[in-house]
Amino acid sequence: MTEFDLERIAKYPFLKEAKDYVASLNLTLGEMQNHPVYSSAVDMGRQRIFDALNARIKTDLSDKISQELTILSYVMTRILVNLSSNRRLIFRYASAEAKNAYEFMKNEREDVLQRIKGEVNFKLDGNMMEFTYYLKLTKNLTDPRWRLVNRVISSGKVEINKYEALELLREAIRLKIMEPIDVKNVPEDFRKIAKQLNTVIIGAPREIRVKEVNKGAIPPCISGMLTSLENGEVSHNAMFILGTFFIGLGLRVDDVVNIFSVSPKFNEEKSRYQIEFLAGEKSNTKYSCPTCAKIKSYGLCISECGVKHPLQYYRDNIKGMKSK
Repeated sequence: MTEFDLERIAKYPFLKEAKDYVASLNLTLGEMQNHPVYSSAVDMGRQRIFDALNARIKTDLSDKISQELTILSYVMTRILVNLSSNRRLIFRYASAEAKNAYEFMKNEREDVLQRIKGEVNFKLDGNMMEFTYYLKLTKNLTDPRWRLVNRVISSGKVEINKYEALELLREAIRLKIMEPIDVKNVPEDFRKIAKQLNTVIIGAPREIRVKEVNKGAIPPCISGMLTSLENGEVSHNAMFILGTFFIGLGLRVDDVVNIFSVSPKFNEEKSRYQIEFLAGEKSNTKYSCPTCAKIKSYGLCISECGVKHPLQYYRDNIKGMKSK
């Protein structure tokens, strides 16, 4: 029987070696569900999705059983997110897995890194990368240093340093994990779990879960924009208003990112950059929330509240609540 390096596979479960290992167990998905040890991988796979949505996947490498279950939970998660057919979920899950691998790769041996690069078809010639491939990998990276105007380009290739190469390898891993897998013959139980997850994660209405915000004090226009955000139909003006409103309340960037995550079009890295920009962390200016008059000019006022600014509405409401 082939000898597998379970610790390496558990760190990088997207490798072909992981697929070979699972195949070597010679168990169907149905048999795994009833296995005295491996059955827990299904629940771990479900939890791995929630961990991914919180951008923190936990990898237990403490012993052989933990490593095996980590590998199998990855398989279960890939099946469940593909059954969901939800692009937002697939993107966020793949991003979290790639980020997890990236943390391991920072301290990885060069021979292992080369193996990973080969398996994800990472195309880098020395310190130069083909222009079109570079654009593919940097599509969702918002840091200004990735913009072509800030890069050295020669003969259709972009210059990359060794630290950036590792970041782009992370993006190549994300793209690989986002690739669809065959789920035609998956047991019905898995389809039911995927449907439940879709309902819990995507379908159910979500509330603002930031303790610093009193939902009852939010002005009608902001509430309307939050509904549009959740439906994925929010305008750029509304996004700007929402971001500056919650920044104006004194919320941390992480909390505002969490609020924006209700959108089916949510891209964490892009949203974080934009919010940091509005908050003055990525620019020399901290942007203020527009006045009611400006909001009316955008066609986003839905009720005459008798105030001049949405932050005034919120603060007046908070004072009224405290006085009762």
